[in-house]
Amino acid sequence: MIKLYSGFLLALSLTLVNSAPVHAAASDYKVEVLAFSHLSSDTLDDEIWPVIETLPSRRSRALKYYKKGQQNGYFTRLPKSSLSLSAKQASLKRSSLYKVLFHEAWIQPINSRKDQYLIRINGGEVLDNGLYELDGYISVDKGRYLHFRSDLFHSRSLSPAESTALLKTSTETTVTVQEPLPESADTLPDTTSELSSESMNGNRYLNQTAIPDFLTVEMKSARRMRRAELHYLDHPLFGVLVRITPIE
Repeated sequence: MIKLYSGFLLALSLTLVNSAPVHAAASDYKVEVLAFSHLSSDTLDDEIWPVIETLPSRRSRALKYYKKGQQNGYFTRLPKSSLSLSAKQASLKRSSLYKVLFHEAWIQPINSRKDQYLIRINGGEVLDNGLYELDGYISVDKGRYLHFRSDLFHSRSLSPAESTALLKTSTETTVTVQEPLPESADTLPDTTSELSSESMNGNRYLNQTAIPDFLTVEMKSARRMRRAELHYLDHPLFGVLVRITPIE
């Protein structure tokens, strides 16, 4: 009887192990992110941007600050001497076309669980509307490749000329059409409606009537990467360089 019971427990244990989800073992990686804005306003009126006044709140962790002489732990900003993209940062700073908003590196474990380590980053100045020039969330997981996921927001103050250009573009794209009458006259709709047309990147046309003082845009991406490769995430108004390197 004892042998039968022991055999049953062993079989049950093997079944539970085999049916449990398998996650790739966590490994330590250095993640480096360099974000910058495009100072030129040439592309501002190329799109009709949706109004974003507040950022989504998600459960996340912030990067800790490095203290000299202290051993680095996970999610701690590494000293500037550990940054591999310093030359690119210097090149961006020398240019009148860009402004560096964020450049940090840290060490973290990475496994196959999506968004297990969701990190909130922010940088640049805090604008008069209370938003950082750069704010948002990033996470990294891995399967056959590394997967870098980001939901980042770039905010900027608008000059009077930029505000006027945005307002002019949004009002010019409003289209009014006549809707056909339904077969039943019992439920007659309004005979006119405004169409929200899609722009090239999915932003919806807006019917703004107030001149905006600030603009906030979103860049949401999921990028498959090989380790130690340098990747560029592109947006008409800002960009992000990312490199993820294994810790041997």
